[in-house]
Amino acid sequence: MANYKNLFMSHMDSEGVKYTDRDTYVVQVTYNGDNLKSIPINVFFDKDGDPIVQFKCWDIGNFKGKEEKGIVACNEINKKYRWVKFYLDDDSDVVASIDAYISDDSCGRECLSLVRRSVSIIDDAYPTFARAMWI
Repeated sequence: MANYKNLFMSHMDSEGVKYTDRDTYVVQVTYNGDNLKSIPINVFFDKDGDPIVQFKCWDIGNFKGKEEKGIVACNEINKKYRWVKFYLDDDSDVVASIDAYISDDSCGRECLSLVRRSVSIIDDAYPTFARAMWI
């Protein structure tokens, strides 16, 4: 059985991408955006070793006390983008998430591509959330 987390980290090492090994099943990759200064993507690998990976970012914004505006903003963004789903968690934080099924031979490339796609979409979506938070 492949160790998908190690395959991903090896690929990032070969590409010169910096990351943080968070724990046994999580790696964090942080990029800077044009609209959002820091976009940390947490990559969660399946604890049972299945080829299922989840990409999450929850450092986008908080709608505490303005949950209705946050839900409307999430719906607006979810209509526009098909790769990333946005929702409010129990703390009213905006969460961006992708679930993916990966293969042994292209794990590193696939995971890094999905991290970069997440970053791009989150950065593009941020102005919508910022307007909703401050209006």
